[in-house]
Amino acid sequence: MTGADLTLPVFDGTSTNPNDHLIDLDTPSMETCPDVRVYFHYVGELTGKDGVMPSKDPAERIAYDAKRVRQGREYLKAARDRGEG
Repeated sequence: MTGADLTLPVFDGTSTNPNDHLIDLDTPSMETCPDVRVYFHYVGELTGKDGVMPSKDPAERIAYDAKRVRQGREYLKAARDRGEG
């Protein structure tokens, strides 16, 4: 996944810290967490209606991924704010 900060730990479910089990939708800070980034990207792909994956240019692919991740986080945040989950 382009744009992920691979120096951050990947969530494995063994942490006893309750805060490690939460996704922060209010700030873009979690957009770089590898496992959360993939989740946001998937939601962005499902809900985003504009744009097509660029074919070969790495810079365009990174920009596309970042856009989809942001769309996914913002979609989930708006759904939460509306009381939809």
